[in-house]
Amino acid sequence: MNSIIEQTTPRPANTPYRRARAAAWLIAGLTVLSALPASAADWVARHGLSGAQYQQAFDTYGQQGFRLVTVSGYESGGGARYAALWQKQSGPAWTARHGLTSDNYQSTFNDLAKQGYRLRHVNGYAVAGKPYYAAIWDKSTGPAWQARHGLTAQQYQTAVNDLSKQGYALSHVSAFDLDGTPRFAAIFEKGGPAWVARHGLTSAQYQKAFDDFAKQGYRLKVVSGYRQGDSDRYAAIWTKASGPQWAARHGIRSVYYQTVFDNFRYQSWEPQYIEAFNSSTGVRFNGVWQNTAFKAKDLALIDSKVKAYMQANDIPGLSIAISRNKKLVFAAGYGLADKEKNEPVGPGHRFRIASVSKPITHVATSKLIQDTSLQSDSKVFGANSVLGSQFSTPSNNTKIDDITVDHLIRHRGGWVNVNKDGKRSDPMFSYSGTDHKGLIEWTLANYPLGYDPGTMNYDPDNDPDTNDMYSNFGYCLLGRVIEARSGKSYESYVRDAILTPAGASGMVIGGDKEADRKPKEVKYYGSGAYSSVKPQRFDSHGGWIATSIDLLRFMRHETTLSTSYAHYGEMSGTMSVYRRRSDGFGFAASANTSNGSTQEMNAMLNAIVEEVSNWPNIDLF
Repeated sequence: MNSIIEQTTPRPANTPYRRARAAAWLIAGLTVLSALPASAADWVARHGLSGAQYQQAFDTYGQQGFRLVTVSGYESGGGARYAALWQKQSGPAWTARHGLTSDNYQSTFNDLAKQGYRLRHVNGYAVAGKPYYAAIWDKSTGPAWQARHGLTAQQYQTAVNDLSKQGYALSHVSAFDLDGTPRFAAIFEKGGPAWVARHGLTSAQYQKAFDDFAKQGYRLKVVSGYRQGDSDRYAAIWTKASGPQWAARHGIRSVYYQTVFDNFRYQSWEPQYIEAFNSSTGVRFNGVWQNTAFKAKDLALIDSKVKAYMQANDIPGLSIAISRNKKLVFAAGYGLADKEKNEPVGPGHRFRIASVSKPITHVATSKLIQDTSLQSDSKVFGANSVLGSQFSTPSNNTKIDDITVDHLIRHRGGWVNVNKDGKRSDPMFSYSGTDHKGLIEWTLANYPLGYDPGTMNYDPDNDPDTNDMYSNFGYCLLGRVIEARSGKSYESYVRDAILTPAGASGMVIGGDKEADRKPKEVKYYGSGAYSSVKPQRFDSHGGWIATSIDLLRFMRHETTLSTSYAHYGEMSGTMSVYRRRSDGFGFAASANTSNGSTQEMNAMLNAIVEEVSNWPNIDLF
């Protein structure tokens, strides 16, 4: 079973090396080290590909000028699956193979070596108890090199010891489980920077080694995971080399891998090495990333401010997104989307945005005014009004016939959150029914106007006493105005006329119960999150769920609101902030609890925008 592949080229290097020793360890958290900036590369990463899908992707990206950087095979659903990383960059001629048996691999290696190719990357994996290999070669020059595959742990250690004595550095390693026994494939190159390698490490041992070597100035080059009995083990290589700031993760569960990957992507981390492997508990992923867009101190500043805010307010999960001049420059998820499942928050998670729904309704109403006969001074109730045929005017509340569409938009409709018995309450939260018709009839009968429509100005910033004028019910009525004039449901019209053109089609009206959560929607924590909160009925004033990125897509698209605009949302189980600044920055954030305050959240985001020393000129939309 032990095969030896060997090829040497005549240019030895005389840089120092460090001999590898057997031990055991890996990385569980995110570690970031600063270094010199470098130019960013275009890249694409895919995982979960069948052999045919991988081949199609390989052909497609190759035709577009992408070069395969890493590929790993693993078993899933009874067959082989592949995870791969491509970068668009120039270089020498190259080729790659996958699905090779040990003999096929040896034969392919021999043929390519005769043609002047050198092995750059090899990955071993098992499917149905049989070993396979995927590998990448290129026609590049370099120091003398050797390669091995099919090695047991002892054979691997012997090869490392023997070759290091001859001046070879361990350049790459891949480990996998075959019938309960680890197997190793490795590449060695003569010379190179100081290096160190470990294998057989548990997760805790790997994390300790990772931390120790990072303090000594080593960069992780490769980390390979494999199953050993009922637990996972890791093999890794570190080198003492300069380069951009970098980060690494290991043992990422496949169900959360995309979330983790997206968190790196939307913070401008570029993948350098991705590996999927069959662990003792299913498919898991390892990865190494670098960042040339942000300064390390700026990323640390963002991280520290967000985490300090979350810790101070006991917030399980938070998502933020920041734009500059209509370009997305940063997005990230923090904490947990679901504490019980230990599910991390990513940029793709959707949150209830509460009253941040109101700007969306405002823009949709303005769109109807622009496109139809609806006017800002159109009457809402009474004869020849938008809703008059659906709702009669109560004899004790006739002033509602004076309410216009503009009054509802500007919280000047006359309603205050005090019922006919003088008790302070919001009809949207006090009504126990589920349908809008019953709600409106009940509110018209039980909540008399507190002032004549249009005679007071809502101005919470300069006159806090007008806060009582803030009307969720008024925006509920706007939703019904939109339905009456568009001939569609509120959600359908907003989606078709506003959100889809903005590229924010992932925004939808949320469900009322925990069982009604949409795909990628977080779980909410707080009394009343799934009882007093009714997103289906709150639709036009507080029912939308959205990613923070989609909120900024909406911000980029809409032109109705002023150039400097902010709206906050808060209800049991969630808080949300939506703000466009006059200096070209915009941000959105949501949490899955109502602990803390939206004002503090806004202050935290303002501090990030103002204190980051250098925002990159990029667009992650």
